Amino acid sequence: MKMRVRHLTTVLAALVVFQILAPPAAAQFQAGIQGVVVDPNGATVPEAKVTLTSQETTIEHTVTTTGDGVFTISSLAPGNYTLSVEKTGFSKKVLSDVIVTAEKVQSIKVQLDVGQVSQEVTVAAGAPLLDTETAAIGGTISTKEIQSLPSFSRDPYQLLRLAPGTFGDGAQGAGGSGSQLPGTNKNGPGSTDSIFQVENGPAIIANGTRQNENNFQIDGLSVNSTVWGGSAVITPNEESVKEVRVISNNYDAENGRTGGAQVEVVSQNGTNDLHGSAFFKWHRPGLNAYQRWNGPGTPSPVQRDNARFNQFGGSLGGPLWKNKLFAFFSYETLRNNSQTVSTGWFETPQFEANAGPSGSIARQFLSFSGVAPKITQVISETCAEAGLPSTQCHDVAGGLDLGSPLKTPLGTMDPTFGQPGTPFGIGGGFDGIPDAEYVETVGPNINTSTQYNGRMDYDPSSKDAITFSIYWTPVAQHYFNGQRVQDYYNHFSTADAVSAIYTHTFTPTLLNEARFGFSGWYWNEITSNPQLAFGLPDANISNGGVGFQSFGPPGPSVFNQKTYNGRDILTKVQGSHYLKFGADISRALFLDTAPWGAIPTYNFRNLWDFANDAPFTESTNFNPVTGTPTSATKNERFNILAFFVQDDWKVKPNLTLNLGLRYEYFGPLTETDGNISNVILGPDGNALADLHIRKGNPLFNTSKNNWGPQIGFAWTPTGFMGRQLNSKFVVRGGFGIGQNLQQVAITSNGRFNPPFLTSFTLSPPNILYATGSNVHEINSYPSNPATIQTFGPNGLPTSGAPVSLTGFPSFVPSTVTYRYSLDTQYDLGDNWVASLGYQGSQSRHLGYQSFLNLVLYPQSNPRVQSLDWYANTANSSYNALLAELQHHFSRSFEFDFQYRFSRNTDIGSQDYFTDNYPWDLSHAKGPSDFDVTHNF
Repeated sequence: MKMRVRHLTTVLAALVVFQILAPPAAAQFQAGIQGVVVDPNGATVPEAKVTLTSQETTIEHTVTTTGDGVFTISSLAPGNYTLSVEKTGFSKKVLSDVIVTAEKVQSIKVQLDVGQVSQEVTVAAGAPLLDTETAAIGGTISTKEIQSLPSFSRDPYQLLRLAPGTFGDGAQGAGGSGSQLPGTNKNGPGSTDSIFQVENGPAIIANGTRQNENNFQIDGLSVNSTVWGGSAVITPNEESVKEVRVISNNYDAENGRTGGAQVEVVSQNGTNDLHGSAFFKWHRPGLNAYQRWNGPGTPSPVQRDNARFNQFGGSLGGPLWKNKLFAFFSYETLRNNSQTVSTGWFETPQFEANAGPSGSIARQFLSFSGVAPKITQVISETCAEAGLPSTQCHDVAGGLDLGSPLKTPLGTMDPTFGQPGTPFGIGGGFDGIPDAEYVETVGPNINTSTQYNGRMDYDPSSKDAITFSIYWTPVAQHYFNGQRVQDYYNHFSTADAVSAIYTHTFTPTLLNEARFGFSGWYWNEITSNPQLAFGLPDANISNGGVGFQSFGPPGPSVFNQKTYNGRDILTKVQGSHYLKFGADISRALFLDTAPWGAIPTYNFRNLWDFANDAPFTESTNFNPVTGTPTSATKNERFNILAFFVQDDWKVKPNLTLNLGLRYEYFGPLTETDGNISNVILGPDGNALADLHIRKGNPLFNTSKNNWGPQIGFAWTPTGFMGRQLNSKFVVRGGFGIGQNLQQVAITSNGRFNPPFLTSFTLSPPNILYATGSNVHEINSYPSNPATIQTFGPNGLPTSGAPVSLTGFPSFVPSTVTYRYSLDTQYDLGDNWVASLGYQGSQSRHLGYQSFLNLVLYPQSNPRVQSLDWYANTANSSYNALLAELQHHFSRSFEFDFQYRFSRNTDIGSQDYFTDNYPWDLSHAKGPSDFDVTHNF
């Protein structure tokens, strides 16, 4: 709790300092309008005054049309606006309810009527039916759709699959949990995780790319996970989302970092009117419909979602200073207080009282508070039902008699083990006392997850504007991490995203926007569980058909990742050119540590070896210099640097070109103290025999030649074969190149390479069976001299068992995606729109996993047991026909029918893919795991 309060205090302090030091301002965004003004004959009207007024805040933007009648208004927040156009000799034209969608430049055509300026003509505009300004394929999900459409666990990312050009099957697993797409190596969100899932990876793909190639932004700054690509560290609550724009084919150089979907979330803002919302969700098994029948010949029925929890929240927004200062706040929480019922074999109270002589480690285990589970009932189970013969087990009152403690000195093993009739051993022989019982246990499952969202917009003048927004998601969970009472776990995690946007308008045609923020998540299960006995090792007991629950608390985890983002964009309107010049800078920090690996694991052949302190194996991660168990902590970093220029050029009133160029550099993974190593292969023919370990930064070199040109067009022909189209038909197309960042989930797999760590599985006499000097201290285990190693010139250990290595090429190229499309849209009238088009992509340098000791056989190295190799050598291709029919009814009802006919092929559908025939990758080419020919 202290950690969470301290974190919140830091965030609030940052907010206070920001408000004191920053120039007064309010937020702007990257949406805009690029339109044209014409007279009744269709001729363009120069020097017309165009005024756009926000209906939410009354903020005005005024520009003048160019000599070609073109006007551009940039940096708009999504929402409803009123547009007025004035010119001497014409009546004033007012368009009400002009809808601006998130992060998108859209077109509007205004036709003036001859008359006096004092005369005013007002018409309702609404949202444009056709996209005549960009070639991008995608869609916008409005706040109304987010609130109205069903979404699993109130997660707005579940709706992303509705956007054109994306695919997701929306599958759910047993018990209501989320299910990932085939070929995805990351789990879907659980039924009670909702928006509080850490690293939420929505099960969607865009334009045939892998799931890890999706990018998530909130208010213009990335909230992507540092470790897992295609996953967001913040999932905004539905009340806080104003719009979500999903781009599956991107032709704007402003967006980069990945080659897949660009998901742009714009948060809700306060307005001049006080507004709010409230909701309550009561989740109970009896209200969850499901299909009971699971098909013919299937013995197991479909499992119902049996989760029981409450979810509630709300929002409030309004003016703090009318027309100047606006605020918005949202809140959502999930409360789950349930129980988990399990069954399993446990030692009996009689065994706990009598086994393990004084001074033994077994006695420390058995006497530690909470060693027994919370039993609800003892289930009758016989020796025969456990699969044990009478020579191995006797049925007695209170459970099963498996033998008796040994009388030999501590450290000696059961001599009856492996003998005829007693393959699992009976220790000192049967004594009529029950040693094992099969029981039903119950444990608590308490979950209090909360998300706070706040946003403030300040608009002191027509030239300066600022926004500050924050998402803070603390989660508190309490449960048995196992079945023993002593395994009661406290899990506290925090995810956050903070952003600030400052815009300065130099002239009506020149403005600059700067954005800065950070996002990440954190937990430390060592500091949150001081009551746990991390100084007691993990003890696993095998006993034939009776598998006992392990002794010792499950190993804790510690994670801390943070990404800092900075972006600056200079926008210049030059005639019919809408120019953007920008730079993106990101720095990602990742704490890579394995504290669970610092706890030794001991395996015992049976209950009596355990009681006599006689393990037959020991395994853990050791420091090869000192011989002590280690968590191998590394502080890893990488940087991203990008520059771009974009020109949306309205060549003619009916033709727009989107021209852009982006340069992106994905820096290599480094470690603050240089504690990182990679495998360098030997020359051809001796790649394994002559390999060596290179120590120090960087892990590998990355490409500095990541250029991404973007070309798109939108053309509205005036007629076809003598027939006037009246701006009801548009042809759009484009080509672009995007690069993808390597996942740290892959690059950090070399964490266990020598010389910083070695992993051993020891057997007698090299086992050191011991506890920590402090029963609650994880770093208090003694050194085992048998694990101290020396290293040769090649960086490999000179003695001991052969090591397992993970390696990467010395140079790893960036994944490149070539995307292209050609589509048409036609306004059928009465708010009906039909679309038909082609979408495709080619990806190169995709991640691929192989085992080089197998691939390079018969080459070998006596000091290397296995070599796990990750290289960007795979590729993929995608081609699709997209068809869509939309209808907007008079009120809030909408109809949207989409059909996709596609073919998706690749060499592996994820970075962890390994082929059964790794000697020739061309044989691995085939339909993607997520290939679906027909999708409605």
